[in-house]
Amino acid sequence: MSFVTRPTGMTLTDWADQISFDLDRYGSFGKLEDENQWQDWATQFLNNLTLTENFPQPQAFNEWRDWAERFVQVLT
Repeated sequence: MSFVTRPTGMTLTDWADQISFDLDRYGSFGKLEDENQWQDWATQFLNNLTLTENFPQPQAFNEWRDWAERFVQVLT
């Protein structure tokens, strides 16, 4: 897969917007509206049939950044 943005030094909202932009060729992804609901937002990537990677389950992580780092590892 081509370049995807790492969450290092970014806020959750900024990274969520950027990763949705990075992956837009694989479908339309919803915008993160409530940072407290990041796990629900992240689930959309698991449900996308175009992305076939074995993504980490967001509910298995307490911190969004830990999940995001693992998510990016799977994509690269």
